[in-house]
Amino acid sequence: MEKWKMLFLVLAGINLIFLIVVFSLLLMPVDQPREKEKTQQIDGQEIVPFLIGTDKSTLTKLVNHYLEQETDQENLEYYVELEDKVNVYGVIKAFNKDVDMKLVLEPIVKADGNVQLLVNELSIGQLKLPVSYVLKYMSNNYDLPEYVVINSSEKLIDIHLDELTLKNGLSARAETFNLEKDDITFTLHVPLP
Repeated sequence: MEKWKMLFLVLAGINLIFLIVVFSLLLMPVDQPREKEKTQQIDGQEIVPFLIGTDKSTLTKLVNHYLEQETDQENLEYYVELEDKVNVYGVIKAFNKDVDMKLVLEPIVKADGNVQLLVNELSIGQLKLPVSYVLKYMSNNYDLPEYVVINSSEKLIDIHLDELTLKNGLSARAETFNLEKDDITFTLHVPLP
């Protein structure tokens, strides 16, 4: 009988140890990240950033959609085509006639996430014009969106993405804009409710 008592006590001890281990595991906290991922703040609004990549074709469609929605297309009709450079084609009113125009631009991403366009060429019809003169004329005579600023003396057009907020509160920041490699990325800022 002593043998059975000893085996019973060993079995009871194993069961007790098993119950203690299971109970201890139940009460131990779950492994959690050491630090909660932080959101960012823009103008006091809590936002979550998303990195988004696109290609020239898709961005061309998006840009043209917003140009159509945001600009006075009666006085200045134009559209954008992204190739190895940014090409802007349009029609302007001059001498009571519609005249074709073309701008060839080189995009540069600035440190603040805005985009700067260096004007390489500007032509009306087949005539190449002095860039600074025509940019000054465009700046003074056409209703451009507020986030588009023309610096005619430097031959630059600044696109202030930080001033462009969409209806749903989304905003964007440019990260890369390499048209030759078709490498275009933006950080999209999504506001939290």
